Amino acid sequence: MNYLTLKTLSPSAFKRGVGIPLPLFHELLEVLKAGELTKKKSGRPSPLSLEDQLLLTLGYWREYRTLFHLGLSYQVHESTAQRIVKRVETRLEAS
Repeated sequence: MNYLTLKTLSPSAFKRGVGIPLPLFHELLEVLKAGELTKKKSGRPSPLSLEDQLLLTLGYWREYRTLFHLGLSYQVHESTAQRIVKRVETRLEAS
């Protein structure tokens, strides 16, 4: 499940699949984009887009899936999934 697939859904189907309404998803995405602009170090770019990073985190919160299974779904390693969840949580908490 990636953002390119989900953005074609109707708003009600998007909410059923993700757990939050589409406007709220876009608000959270704007918070993450603002956090990206304030980064001091660039480092290696994430293999996932910000949209997919947010979806991975929401899937972790909503479905209580293990990071191993989320990593398989998004084709990243378990430790990468953990870093993404931690980074997204930190940025959303700071807002």
